[in-house]
Amino acid sequence: MQIDQKQRSIIYHRGQVGAVRNDTDIELDFRQESHFYYLTGVDEPGFHVVVDLETNKVYLVPPTIPENDIVWNGSPDSPDELLQKYDADEIVSESDLPGLLTDLDPVTIHVLDTTDKQVLYAAGITDKKLSTTYLRDALNEARLKKFPWEIETIRLAVYGSSQAHKAVMQQAKPGLSESHLEGLFRWICSRNGMSRQAYIPIVASGPRSTTLHYTRNNQIIPAGPHTLVLVDAGGERGCYGSDVTRTFPATGVFSAEAKTIYNIVLKMQESVLSRLRPGAMWSELERHVIHVLCSELIRIGVLVGEIDQLVDMGIPHAFFIHGLGHSVGLDVHDRVDSAGYLTNFLQGRPLEANMIVTVEPGLYFNDSMLDIWTQYPGYKSFFDLDVIRRYRVVGGVRIEDTVLITKDGHENLTLAPKTVKEIEDIMAGQQLSNSNFSNIL
Repeated sequence: MQIDQKQRSIIYHRGQVGAVRNDTDIELDFRQESHFYYLTGVDEPGFHVVVDLETNKVYLVPPTIPENDIVWNGSPDSPDELLQKYDADEIVSESDLPGLLTDLDPVTIHVLDTTDKQVLYAAGITDKKLSTTYLRDALNEARLKKFPWEIETIRLAVYGSSQAHKAVMQQAKPGLSESHLEGLFRWICSRNGMSRQAYIPIVASGPRSTTLHYTRNNQIIPAGPHTLVLVDAGGERGCYGSDVTRTFPATGVFSAEAKTIYNIVLKMQESVLSRLRPGAMWSELERHVIHVLCSELIRIGVLVGEIDQLVDMGIPHAFFIHGLGHSVGLDVHDRVDSAGYLTNFLQGRPLEANMIVTVEPGLYFNDSMLDIWTQYPGYKSFFDLDVIRRYRVVGGVRIEDTVLITKDGHENLTLAPKTVKEIEDIMAGQQLSNSNFSNIL
């Protein structure tokens, strides 16, 4: 292999390897490491990639497959088949990888701090040549704004997830198990080309709807006029995720109290969606949604006082416990810097076209959180406990959509029923005019 000897920098990254259950030979479900998939499109275990940053040439290195494994798993793709399958310039065997690294003779090799470096060490490369300074931030920044084909992949994932949410609403009723609804959601996603979930589904009924990351999904949906079911779930298509949450009444009809709380959350979300466009500051959107929430809680009597004072004291956060949203991509909570998630990263920068984010306001009557806030005399006077007692039976409400930022504004990719009327109609067996999706296969 003859390579022009120049000073050059390269990227080296190794993909996820296959794994088995502890002390067994039972394979675990494989999912590619997101940065590796972004660089290569490979969703198979054991691959390496080398990118020559001077020539932009991509070398893909498949794993060496022992002959006895071929008996069990079949023959691997040939080099020509891999070149047709993936966007690489050259296929290099694992045995030739050390020679490739020697021939390239890079001044700097950019790696992630989590990269397995044994292949590099075996090729005689020392830590002096390795840099972890730039690659992670560069990949995270690149992944924040999507290519057209990424947008279409996520669009399909959100469509399929929307259809699954619709099916769950149609089947839900008191007496069913939460796991029944989870299984239905997974099945509809699989039928729409998504055998994997982007994250563990949350199917939280009754009082469990106030627990943000409730994933046990093992309880029976209780009967009762106020019982809500919160489903936070999204399928994954081609390693790209979706993130959708819907909250609906177990009986098919919102109680007066549940409808009041639900419509507050819907107003919060619609107010933010109306402001989504390039140039909008995420931090300003978060401040705005807190003001909307505080105003509504004062209106129904849950909070007592002036909006500005209550917001300055942070009191609305007793009911809205999490952030407004996050980036969605190869990870459902796409990392966008080395230290945190989108909410932190966007505090000082505007939204840009081709970003995909969630908008997910919530309102929760969480017993533990309310007990913490109301135990202090300086805060307690701002809470009307009698009114809170009336609404506490509602539990929690969250409405979450996956949204594309466009050059002129935004496009809401999520099509699951969302208004009170849409939800009650679909649970009553009526077909909605805007939800007549065809299967996406």
